[in-house]
Amino acid sequence: MDDYAGRVLADRYRLPLPPSDEYELTESRAFDTYSGQEVLIRQVPLPEVVEAEVLDAEGLPDGFTARDGSARRGGYGAASARGGTRRPADPVVRRAVEAAQAAAAIPDHPRLDQVFDVFADGGSLWIVSELVAARPLAALLAEEPLSPYRAAEVAADVLTALRVLHSYGWVHRNITARTVLVCDDGRVMLTGLAVGAAEEALCGYDPVPAPDEEPGQGPGQAPAQD
Repeated sequence: MDDYAGRVLADRYRLPLPPSDEYELTESRAFDTYSGQEVLIRQVPLPEVVEAEVLDAEGLPDGFTARDGSARRGGYGAASARGGTRRPADPVVRRAVEAAQAAAAIPDHPRLDQVFDVFADGGSLWIVSELVAARPLAALLAEEPLSPYRAAEVAADVLTALRVLHSYGWVHRNITARTVLVCDDGRVMLTGLAVGAAEEALCGYDPVPAPDEEPGQGPGQAPAQD
């Protein structure tokens, strides 16, 4: 616990000390004060809320009045200032949270990492998942190439993970050497679905499969594929 004396997110997840740059945290271990377990927490920066304004002939906002600058940035709801919210007031942020939560609701599978929590706090969206004893495939490839046999094993495990996602109508769309985790016991896991879903929602897409879609289909009518 002494190693986690930094910033606390959502009144629950304590980050390490000294803290990383809060704007470049991206991914870090954290301590869950509720469960007493170490977890992995990922950061998805949220866009600023920009208000549309009607300009008059002189280029000034119509009926211009001075406004508190915090109104431009405070679109995540008052709860974000109190330690995180799982249903933000801003519709764009709320869709991103809901997309990540939907991805996290996929039943547990040994080839997929488990997501525990999703919330908005301090201008970012945070995704809490299990801390796996593993390294990204990118780190292993930086040290030495995989043997053909090992590469085939990794590919087979990734395909298994994709079959599971596709069976629930999801498409991953972000398979890289960083989202493929090679566990210490040799297993391979696929991660990054919830983060990718949140990022797609922030870009205006809807990554969540429609309730009436047949298994094996992704968003829209096209069959799911990666």
